[in-house]
Formats: sequence, C-alpha cells, structure tokens
Amino acid sequence: MRTSLRGFEIERYAETALSSPNDSDATVDQLRAAVRKVISESPRSPDRIIAALDGQSASLRLVELPAGIEKRVGEVLPGLLESVLPFEIENAIVDHQIVGRDATNVQVMAVAVPREMVASRLRELQAVGVNPGELAVGASCFDGLGPLLPESMRDRTLLVIDVGHQNTDFCVLHGGECTFARTVSGGMDLVESGRREQLGSSLQRTLASYRAQRSEEPDLILSCGETAPMESARRWLSSQLGIECGVVPLPSAPGADDENEPKFARAAALAARATIRKKKLDLLQGEFASKVGAGQIRKNLRLIAICAAAVVLSFGISLLARYRVANAEHEQLVEKLASVSEDLLGEETRSAMHARELLTAGPRVDDPLPRFDAYDVLEAISESIPVEIAHDTRRLLIEIDDEGNSGRFEIQGRVGSIAERDRIVDELQSHRCFAEVEKGSISTAAEDRKDYKVVVKIDCPSGPTTIAEGG
Repeated sequence: MRTSLRGFEIERYAETALSSPNDSDATVDQLRAAVRKVISESPRSPDRIIAALDGQSASLRLVELPAGIEKRVGEVLPGLLESVLPFEIENAIVDHQIVGRDATNVQVMAVAVPREMVASRLRELQAVGVNPGELAVGASCFDGLGPLLPESMRDRTLLVIDVGHQNTDFCVLHGGECTFARTVSGGMDLVESGRREQLGSSLQRTLASYRAQRSEEPDLILSCGETAPMESARRWLSSQLGIECGVVPLPSAPGADDENEPKFARAAALAARATIRKKKLDLLQGEFASKVGAGQIRKNLRLIAICAAAVVLSFGISLLARYRVANAEHEQLVEKLASVSEDLLGEETRSAMHARELLTAGPRVDDPLPRFDAYDVLEAISESIPVEIAHDTRRLLIEIDDEGNSGRFEIQGRVGSIAERDRIVDELQSHRCFAEVEKGSISTAAEDRKDYKVVVKIDCPSGPTTIAEGG
C-alpha cells in the first residue's frame, strides 16, 4: 500500500505458496525465501512493515472505566487486569484503545501478552528478514479494514470472521472502527475432523459475549481468509450466527482477482493501519519500541546522513546569503553615516562611536533655527505675569527678525489695578532679552478694571547662556 497526503492506494497483492499448509511447519529458510519473494514483487522497497501476533497468545477484553480517568487508562489497566490474567502482569506487555464513550464512562479494548511471546515473535520475524515497525495482535488487526470499505458500509456494524487452520478471528467493526475482537480456538482443523459443531458453538458464545457488552447489532458478516471464496462456508457461518454473510470487499489491484481478493483481507488490513491516525493496539511497547526504533535508525542511517548533510548545506548557504545581504546593507549605512556626519557635524566619520562623540560634543556649524523666536516671547510673557494677578490679554503683536536677535512686541491687556500693571512691567524689564519697556496709556474699563498697553523692544545677544536664560 502506498500512502500520501491525499489518501492511499493498494499497489499490489502478492502471495507465495509454502510446501507446508501451516507456517509453523515451514523452515526458517523457506519462510525467509517466501518473504523475499513477496517483497520483491513490490514496485519499491517498503518504508515500513506491519506484522501481527497470533491472537491465541493474547488476552483481549473490553473494560469499562469512569470517563474522568481516560487520560490515565495506561496507568490503571495493569491493576485491573492483574486478577483476570493467567500470567503475571509484571511480565506482560499491556496496551489499549478507546472503543466507546459517553458522559460518564469510557469503554476500552485492552490487550495483555506475555513479554516472552512478543520477544519470540519478533525473533521469528527478524530471522526471516522482517523488522516490523508495528505489531498488531489477533483479530484486532482487522481495524485497518475501515478505510478500505466502501462508503455504504462504513456506517454499518459488521462482523469480520477469518476461519484459519487452527483458530478463528472474530472482529466487529462499527463505523469503520474495531469495537470488539476475539480469537476462538479451532478452525479448519475442527471442520476437517468432523467437529464443525464445536466451532459453531464457540462462535455463538463469542457473539453472545459481544452482545452482552455492546449495544450495536451486527447486520452483516464479512468472511475473509482462505475459506472466504467457499460459498458453502459462508452459508454455514450465516446459519450458525443468524446473520447474512458475504465477503470482504477490497480495492482492486494487480495480483488478485475478485475471487481471491478476500484472502488478502488480513494483509490489506495490516497495511491500512498506517492510514489510521488514532491510537490503536500495538505490542511494540517499552523496550521493544526502543529496539525497533534503533533498528529503523540503523536501516536508514545512510538516508539520515544524506538528509542531515543536505540540511547543514542548506543552512550554510542560507547563512552565507544572509551575511552577504547584511554586509551590503552595512556598507550602505556606513556611506550614509559618512555623508550625514559631514553635513551636520562638520566631520566625516564611518564609525558609529565617533559619530556619537561628535553628536554629544555639539554641532560644529551654526544652528539654522532662530535663537529667540515668537514662542520664546510667549513663554517669557507668561512667566512675567504672576499667578495671583487676574490678567486678560486683549491683543498681542510680536515682530522679530529671522536671526532671533532683535524685534519688538506690543501687548494690550486688562488687570485689576495700576500697581498690577507696574508689577508686570517690572517682571518684563528683568528679562535679559527685553531691552526697553515703554508704558503706554491706561484707562478704566468695566468693573473698575484697568486697560493698559505696553511696548517692549527685543534685543537678545547671541550666545548659549543668553539663549538659555532668555528662553
């Protein structure tokens, strides 16, 4: 299966016949050769391989927990499973996936497998040249069928049954997701030995167990595996469970026709697990996950080195480009500093520190602004009128030359008495830039207030001290 951002595509189905009908009877060399042949039929080398562990080696069960501890399920599960497992929980790999929830409870499908079983399966796979990136377990591996089903089936409750040689996988898909999985002892061996009823009873008990724990009623059986093409086998399953039986519909691809496609349901489901983003059962936990991760790193070490070199080279090129841009900008700013410092400070400099020193020392050229302007006159008049005098300005005329050295202003105002007018005149005369103050006419206005007129000559000598005092 090839995946991409837009979806996925099954590129090919492939199988290789073994001399023995059961994998356990085949030699390591036979299995290694078969695996190589199957992989060689792929259009490209696989980026990831997903394998499965036989469900007979695992304990799969549904557990209902309060919704409040959903984020801590992994912490509480071992304690809950310890009393119901036939092996020590300390020596087991435990994992879970959420299969349902409501306002008060969350339903979890939990798996526990002896640690040695997982290690043994990984040794078997590595002996035949397979280093899986994920290890599914039993019937739960069929949760990968969800993305492969037609749209019309994804909202239904489907019962997937795979009758193998020595066991039968029983999986329920609701809304395209696995909500129940169980591996039943016995398969074609019971049928061939005339004990078909024993297998039927096991399947009926498993269906009853599902109905006791889940409310969704399966309305269709999807048969897969070696027995799926047999119409007699499908009729038998329908008669035993009272549900219509069909075959798993898989996407068409080279390597299989419509009749043989159902045999590839398990392999297709395992491959399609790569498209599922939600958490699913995976036995590669703890030390097994770290070993697989280290194996993947070693396998792709050359690719990682090439990518790392490309990243370093790209970073170096980017850094060099940024340096050249910054250097060009620096040169432009230095030239601008030299031009501005010569124009305004009287000395050309390309050093920012030197320019700061020149700026702090003061300008080397005459200040183009007037030394004493009309705003300074207004400020001086305002400061000359004591705050306790109620003064109304009726007219103010200011005449001053461009250099700010000389001029005159005339002020007509209203005060409460002649004494107040004289006090204002005295304050104006004390200003360094006001040379002569001429008292004009004074008359009585409304409410016995006095209208007065004063003409002041401005003569403000150059020099910083005089400017500072006058301003």
